[in-house]
Amino acid sequence: MLNPYLPKIAKIKKIKPESTDAKLFTLEFVNKSDRADFCFIHGQFLMMGLIGFGEAAFDICSSTVKLDTFELAVRKVGTLTEKLHQLKVDDLVTIRGPFGNGLDPKVYKGKDLLLIGGGCGFITMRSFVADYLANKLPVNKLDVFYGCLNEASLFFKDEYSRWQKKTSLSIALDKPSPKWQGVKGVVTNLFNDSQDFSNTIALIVGPPVMYRFVIDELKKRGMVDSNIYVSLERRMYCGVGVCQHCAIGPYYVCKDGPVFCWQQLKDIPNAI
Repeated sequence: MLNPYLPKIAKIKKIKPESTDAKLFTLEFVNKSDRADFCFIHGQFLMMGLIGFGEAAFDICSSTVKLDTFELAVRKVGTLTEKLHQLKVDDLVTIRGPFGNGLDPKVYKGKDLLLIGGGCGFITMRSFVADYLANKLPVNKLDVFYGCLNEASLFFKDEYSRWQKKTSLSIALDKPSPKWQGVKGVVTNLFNDSQDFSNTIALIVGPPVMYRFVIDELKKRGMVDSNIYVSLERRMYCGVGVCQHCAIGPYYVCKDGPVFCWQQLKDIPNAI
């Protein structure tokens, strides 16, 4: 039986700057059996750490089908992530997981899927897009809404031209430069009255302040609570429900989530 407390060792294969404060790490398990056993569902997370500095939760942002390596995007926001940003190719990190419940493919199979990401919440969306581009995501259509601060903060921007060949990617910047020709303002500015979400499943990932506003826009366009999903990935702590810091109502986010149907959460105070 897999021991969820026992970390595995992974080697850094590639490091790529993603934004002003984030890097994309391509990782490979050192042990070949760990590579062979690795699988995950979109929306699940891993605990990555450094011995002597602790660990933290990071969303997996690579394909679910190309698993020789996997990718995690890391923003520099504290002591651990600052140390991770100092690492180089071939350095080693610890990995536990994957943990939690992602978005079950049965939920969106045969439907349209709308991904709505805000800020670093957009990291989660990349794994869906990767599978969709590889014809491995069982949806009719994939639409992606992305709200971000400015051009310098955008994740995966060198991939957008490839994404847009098959997906509909819409971006809103809150404080863009004068050169920005796209939508200005918050992510809800990407909604319009011509959109039809009657056969759509939505997943929202981002800062808590955006959730209520986005949900309101979806419901104005006829989407019911049971078709709206949210990720509470910002509440991740130990990953296994022991520390109880992630508890909301009857749920432990790291075990029962981080992806929840809005119908489960809507009546729980301070759930988002």
